[in-house]
Amino acid sequence: MTKTRLSLSLIIFFIIFSGLNCPPAGAADPWQPLTRTIQTRLNPGNRAVGTLSLAQGTTAIMTLQSPQITIGTTLAVKGNSLPGVALPLQDNIARIRVTMVNGNQGRGTILPGSQRIPAGAPLFPLAHNQVYLYSNLTSPRSLKPYQDLVRTLQYYRIPFAIKTWEQIAAGDTPGIRPLIIAFEATNNLITCRLTDREQNIFWQNSFKLNFAPTVTRRAGASWPLVTAYSSTAAAPSADKSFTRAAGPAPGSTPAGKIRLKSAYKRLVFAECDQKPGAELVLLNEKWLETYHLNNLKLTPVGRYRLPHNDIIPLHLHAGDFNHNGLDELYLTLGRPTLVEDKKDTRLTSMIIEFSGKTPKLLGKEYPYYFRVIEQRDGHKVLMAQEMDEFKQYKVPVRWGGFYNGKFQVKKEYRQSRDVFSLYNFNLNPFDRNQIMVLDEKGNLAGFNSKNSEMQISADSQYGVFDETPYDQKLKEEIYEGGFSIKTTSATRYSARRFVKRNSYGKQVFLIKKRRAVNPELLDKGLDLVTEKAIKYDQVIGLQWRDNEIRETWQSPKFPRDIVDFAFTKIKGQEVMIVLTRNKDQKYALEILH
Repeated sequence: MTKTRLSLSLIIFFIIFSGLNCPPAGAADPWQPLTRTIQTRLNPGNRAVGTLSLAQGTTAIMTLQSPQITIGTTLAVKGNSLPGVALPLQDNIARIRVTMVNGNQGRGTILPGSQRIPAGAPLFPLAHNQVYLYSNLTSPRSLKPYQDLVRTLQYYRIPFAIKTWEQIAAGDTPGIRPLIIAFEATNNLITCRLTDREQNIFWQNSFKLNFAPTVTRRAGASWPLVTAYSSTAAAPSADKSFTRAAGPAPGSTPAGKIRLKSAYKRLVFAECDQKPGAELVLLNEKWLETYHLNNLKLTPVGRYRLPHNDIIPLHLHAGDFNHNGLDELYLTLGRPTLVEDKKDTRLTSMIIEFSGKTPKLLGKEYPYYFRVIEQRDGHKVLMAQEMDEFKQYKVPVRWGGFYNGKFQVKKEYRQSRDVFSLYNFNLNPFDRNQIMVLDEKGNLAGFNSKNSEMQISADSQYGVFDETPYDQKLKEEIYEGGFSIKTTSATRYSARRFVKRNSYGKQVFLIKKRRAVNPELLDKGLDLVTEKAIKYDQVIGLQWRDNEIRETWQSPKFPRDIVDFAFTKIKGQEVMIVLTRNKDQKYALEILH
């Protein structure tokens, strides 16, 4: 190699090497507003911007000292638990989202998980001390805009960590409050936004590509809100109640447990006599039973023997639709049958009413699935749906009740238009035109009820609920293994409890299924494990608000199967009763306060 060629090679190498430490030529300007925004927000918490004047419930009235505080700003409330330490370095004890500003006065919402805030407490801009870079692209490093973004961050010496969605969703080390750069693709549109866990968007820009890159998940997903605001902060117990939609439940152990002598599939609380308080109702393959629940003890009240020995208990709901002051019990039951040598199930549902110890049969052999839901105004409605000949449900969902003393099924329940199952939807209490739909695989999405257009999907997946199987014949046989194996029926599963309760913080509750029933493992007495970790079930509370389906409450994790759950009051306190089954096939009622 000649001396001239060697010098030229060194020059080219120097240019390339230098380029790695410089903002990309001609492309630095588009990213400079982002870097300036990051620099101004990484450490903004050095000067107080106001004080708390009044706190009432979740509402805060503030005196503001900075004109930069606007609607949507999130403020941190500083405690004074570290003697001799300057206020900017004190722990955050609460957060307030500003909702109204009038001159030097402001109103805001105290966010879930906050501690009690004393009057006069100082308010600071919520400080951020870390930057995460996230992309939903399969190979973001192959795109020049992503390369330019990384080089720009490096050039301006902004420390950042590249994170997956799962890593961000798992939460942060105590004391870390990240800014999140989300570099995401929707078809051929790239959107880059600077946000945080509180869903504040500080900067955003979009541009188009001439192709659609592959992605790992949909764009625009929000990360779970971390409710622990410092390493020492702990929300008061009232704020952790599942009736207040205020974050995960404390601890990992239920408040009480009642072991059951028999196996059950469904439970509900119903007014079965004229005395104050609801009775516990349990359903299995043989019996419908009512109990009084007092001091972690069950006292038998009434019992009804089901008429057949091959009953499949699918669902149990309660409501007073004959308006006599007592709840009727709506039993959705199935019976196995054979149709042209194909295994099938026939619905043979019943309506029963207890008056104390005495059961009364109000109707039987109904070809309906039954469900009782609470509407947005708090009134209950009874729904009925038939089984299709070859499908689990026959549309539409209809509503029913007692008319002139006789049970009847009426026209379509319009708010469930185009929904495939009466069990798999709930009305959004915050928007009259929205419904949430949970499919059989555990995927949850939000829809516009007027045009059936999907508007949002939940980030979590809630698992397959495979507690109660039953057979349904297929229209055409399926042959496998060189026509040596013939399948004539499909296995259907009863749906999980999926219930909206206005009185419980306007939350929707469901079972998050992480345990799968595996008879082979159970027969061998082995634990149910996944990658050497025990599988857990949970009950989850949800809300669809502000263009996000968020988990607002989580029960303790149960290393047992959750079969069903219901709500009641014990000594005036709201409680949730969870029906569980352990690996030894022993059932129990577990109480959550």
